[in-house]
Amino acid sequence: MIQAEDTLVLISYSGETEELMRLLPSLKSFGNPSIALVGNMDSTLAKHCDCVLDISVDRETCPNNLAPTTSTTMTTAMGDALAVALMECRDFQPQDFARFHPGGSLGRKLLTRVKDLMHKDNLPVCAPETTLKDAISVMTQGRMGVVLVQDAGKLLGIFTDGDLRRAMLKESEGMIHKTMASLMTANPKTINENVMIVQAEEQMLRDKITLLVVVDDALRVSGILEIYDR
Repeated sequence: MIQAEDTLVLISYSGETEELMRLLPSLKSFGNPSIALVGNMDSTLAKHCDCVLDISVDRETCPNNLAPTTSTTMTTAMGDALAVALMECRDFQPQDFARFHPGGSLGRKLLTRVKDLMHKDNLPVCAPETTLKDAISVMTQGRMGVVLVQDAGKLLGIFTDGDLRRAMLKESEGMIHKTMASLMTANPKTINENVMIVQAEEQMLRDKITLLVVVDDALRVSGILEIYDR
């Protein structure tokens, strides 16, 4: 399993762990660089490794000072420090993490673009002259709590279920016959379909909104992204 380009990290608090002692002669003959994490700097393992990192502790948290507790925490902390140092040396970026961990949730987020998650079929669209009564029907069918107001394919504004509640509280009489042109929120926030999903989430959280209208490079509406689509 050990290849010529491998660097070995050998962990033994005592520095005398039997299975590592049996491996040492072979490992030395292979010539691989070795790093020891030990609690005893005078141990056999410490003396035969190229680099030695001290993980010694005054005592274990265990009441009997026997079970590895504090020392295992120290080992984990040292391992994390090594990993972070290596990331800095290699200029390891989020996209690198995504390439090596594509199956995890973080990997999926870092690889996923807005167009991969947006709603793009049967979008709730109406014209500026559409009445509130008809717009409510479109909103209900769309099941996203929003109506996109467009004219000749151009996005003019949006009308959400929150806008509906506020409008009805403000002036309920005759409101049902008003048009979207007078009730919509003009120039709504949009996002390009090729933007990474993490950037879209940051924008929604920053602006305290739960959805974004998605547009293509020609600024044509191509979908709707909701904050829980991730």
